[in-house]
Amino acid sequence: MDKIYNIKYVDASYSYEESINQTKLDLFEAYGYVEKNKNNIVITFIKKHGISEEKQNHDKEVNIINGLVIPDTSLASISSAYKTNILDNIKINYAVSVTWRDVVHVENLPRYDCSVMYTEGILVKIESDYVILKDPKTIRTYPTPVKNHPGSGLPTYLVIPISFITDIEVVK
Repeated sequence: MDKIYNIKYVDASYSYEESINQTKLDLFEAYGYVEKNKNNIVITFIKKHGISEEKQNHDKEVNIINGLVIPDTSLASISSAYKTNILDNIKINYAVSVTWRDVVHVENLPRYDCSVMYTEGILVKIESDYVILKDPKTIRTYPTPVKNHPGSGLPTYLVIPISFITDIEVVK
């Protein structure tokens, strides 16, 4: 836990533009102490002083001063090669509901898992590593309380890495 790593990962993104032309997943980098927690990766930017390393590694109540919790499938090396059949029966221009895991920034919380998001919108594009929804309406369903996301304004598009998607269904 005392070695600093460079982690490259992808994330979902919102657009407020009227049209969306060329798209791709943006690659982000984070530097920090890294630990795996089930299917999440915790990247701690600032380590809390005065706590033994053993306690930090085993006591999940220790607060992350500042860091990220990312889905393990958001790592650039995994996301770009991720394969799933979850989209096999889904067509563009259909209204869909998508459940997906999101990257979360953590400050002063004992948080070791990603947020779970639920989005409804029109599926307008399917690429090898992401989908695009038009007029997305998103809520964070975990952790509670349930709340709208993002907090400011309604986006016109949402790009979601396919590797983040846990469920997708056509809305009837």
